[in-house]
Amino acid sequence: MFCQTCGNPVEDTATVCPNCGAAITPLEQPAADPAAQANAQSAYEQPAYEQPAYEQPVYEQPEAQQQAYQQPGYQQTAYQQPGYQQPGYQQPGYGQPPYGQPYEQPVGEPKSKVAAGLLAIFLGSLGIHNFYLGFNKRGLIQLLVSLLTCGIGAAPMGIWALVEGILYLAGSSGYTTDANGVPLKD
Repeated sequence: MFCQTCGNPVEDTATVCPNCGAAITPLEQPAADPAAQANAQSAYEQPAYEQPAYEQPVYEQPEAQQQAYQQPGYQQTAYQQPGYQQPGYQQPGYGQPPYGQPYEQPVGEPKSKVAAGLLAIFLGSLGIHNFYLGFNKRGLIQLLVSLLTCGIGAAPMGIWALVEGILYLAGSSGYTTDANGVPLKD
């Protein structure tokens, strides 16, 4: 037997559902007639539940007025947002140069392309020419590969440096300035 309220099974002798506490009315015994059995089957179906309509209250935020904090003996000034002028104040312009102003070359003593080329050819596997020109990361890679491989990596680093030395001496594009962008002198 099943509870008509919650649909849970209950004992045939129970008068109250142990799950929901609803009173149980005993059902009629189904007749032997198939049509009567079909009607009896509908009594065992689970009841349809409907959620009661609940209207949610509308929330309105109360209007609050914030009081400015005043410390005794001090006068508070209004906050000034950048980019806006407050009446009575002159704001300086931003320090960005106007459009069309020529770019200035970095200042520095130009290095010799002959010295860079000869350092690359003779001491290139150690990356000395890259340290001379300010390419410290590239020079450190060449130095560490040569030293940490116990000299085995010195041969490929030497070939790489020989090519760079020739390119510096020939003045090939990409090999005409140092790391700061200063052109190499002859």
